[in-house]
Amino acid sequence: MAAEEETRSLEAVRRRTDRILVPVRIRVIGNDANGVSFGEETVTVTFNQQGARISLTHSLLPDDVVLIMNLESGIEEEFRVVGGFQQVFGDRREWGVEAVSPESKIWGVTFTKPAEGVQPKVLIECAACKKAAQSALSSIEYDVLLSTGLISRHCDRCGEHTRWKPSEQPITAEIIASSVKSLSKGGEQRKTRRLRLVMRIRVRNAWGVADIAQTRDVSKAGLCYVSTLRYNMGDMVYITLPFADNQAPIETPGKIVWSAESSVGRFYGVCYQK
Repeated sequence: MAAEEETRSLEAVRRRTDRILVPVRIRVIGNDANGVSFGEETVTVTFNQQGARISLTHSLLPDDVVLIMNLESGIEEEFRVVGGFQQVFGDRREWGVEAVSPESKIWGVTFTKPAEGVQPKVLIECAACKKAAQSALSSIEYDVLLSTGLISRHCDRCGEHTRWKPSEQPITAEIIASSVKSLSKGGEQRKTRRLRLVMRIRVRNAWGVADIAQTRDVSKAGLCYVSTLRYNMGDMVYITLPFADNQAPIETPGKIVWSAESSVGRFYGVCYQK
């Protein structure tokens, strides 16, 4: 009986969010499962307010952060990897990714929020320490949990992101209270996430002088790179990020907003310009 109720709750989570079956052209930048940076152009399988299901030839690691750009609108957002689905064909596999910002506008679609209090909660537990939490699942998390039986979430007891699975523990007042605290802390943590990503990029200044540089970290608002060339504060630069094979490179304009010396060159902070 409890299992049937759990299944009905999960199905309600799945139905609660509008899911759009439209292939949106996107570019994904991140580190693969071997820690090697990549840039790949692909399309969405489905998407909604909370995240998307995407198809890639590169393998990802749960809880890694990737940058996704909507190639139609040019809007770029950070997404957390929830987990993988089945192999589709050849080396291509589908992945569930969750928007880091709950107010993400990357898809250019207005979604209707579910009414307050109607979102059911599911009992899951940390596979490492067995801590249980009664938590609402996004539709992306539900899909991954249904496919693999595991999702990636932060565990306060372990102090890191761990794998979580459906739990058969009895729900207690302590579990309910700790679940509320965990959700609050998790929301604060997601706002400060940055993507540590080392990759080679092309930097061109306003006079046409080009340089092959290396990033230290990137975000949807800009990036930090190291170079042996000298740039001044306020200089406009044009960044070419990794791109898919047989695709023309795309330059992104940016402005140098800070710099600092290092033993391997000089670090520059770039803020993207529209």
